[in-house]
Amino acid sequence: MQAIIQDSYQGIDALKLLPRALPALTPLGVRVETRYTPVMPYDVLTETGQLKQQRPVRLPIVVGYGFGGIVREVGQLRHTQLLNHAVIGVHPAGSHQEQLLSTFPPLLLPVPEGVSLAAATTLIGGGDAAYLALKKSRLHAGETVLITGASGSVGTYLIQLLRLADIHTIAVGHSSRRDLLRHLGAEQVVVYDQSLTAQLPSSTAVNQVIDLAGSPQLLDQLTELLGAVPILSLALPTYHARLPQQAFTFVSGAIMPKDYRWLLQQLAQGTLQAMIQERLPFTAVKLAQHRLQEQHAAGRILLTYNQEA
Repeated sequence: MQAIIQDSYQGIDALKLLPRALPALTPLGVRVETRYTPVMPYDVLTETGQLKQQRPVRLPIVVGYGFGGIVREVGQLRHTQLLNHAVIGVHPAGSHQEQLLSTFPPLLLPVPEGVSLAAATTLIGGGDAAYLALKKSRLHAGETVLITGASGSVGTYLIQLLRLADIHTIAVGHSSRRDLLRHLGAEQVVVYDQSLTAQLPSSTAVNQVIDLAGSPQLLDQLTELLGAVPILSLALPTYHARLPQQAFTFVSGAIMPKDYRWLLQQLAQGTLQAMIQERLPFTAVKLAQHRLQEQHAAGRILLTYNQEA
């Protein structure tokens, strides 16, 4: 099988597509034929060495974290009902490969009827992060939150989750994504490629800023307009607030398997909608990662594998 390999810190264009042997099936193992993997900023930051302290790795590594695929083989201690079933999961050893061996049962989740495997895969690094942000925010119904980077893979889910919680949303994004953000449930859209002052008058009341863009300059501008609003960031580990009384919190972590099952159920019921910006073959990983960095996001970019005709 082939895998996408990082063997240096020279960035996207140094990635390699190399053959890799399949590991032997273990009693707790599940062999998954990969169909989709999400393209994530986390990977690009690792490839350029920006996460060496937070994520020390020994190169070479297989790139990627999440996956969606079909179970083709199970170990002696795993249930045979998984065979030929669509699943999603996380694979810390690297997911951008044509097949993988999942060995930790809680990290593998069956996809329910009525949910496409592509849609389910967008929960990894997207819906899960949005769910974590909502829980950590401790916002209440009727309050107002402003989201930066709102049109990305996390923001498109977060807007929907906030709507379900009756929390008012101001979404910050590019003007080309205005219609998308309103469709998802944003009550106000602020476009960062136009003057923020005209769009956010001093009378605007915001209870919290959730930062998904990771731009200190944008947070500075928002603080000037909104005052000492608390900031919760999934994108910036540190930020020097402009006002001494302004609270800043960096959030990182995982959600529980039961939370993933709840998110999958919302997709099945249609109360959440997966936003897929583009699907590209895994052999075009460099193009996919460049587009992630250079284009205005509209949900998740997925790499495809083993696609049936």
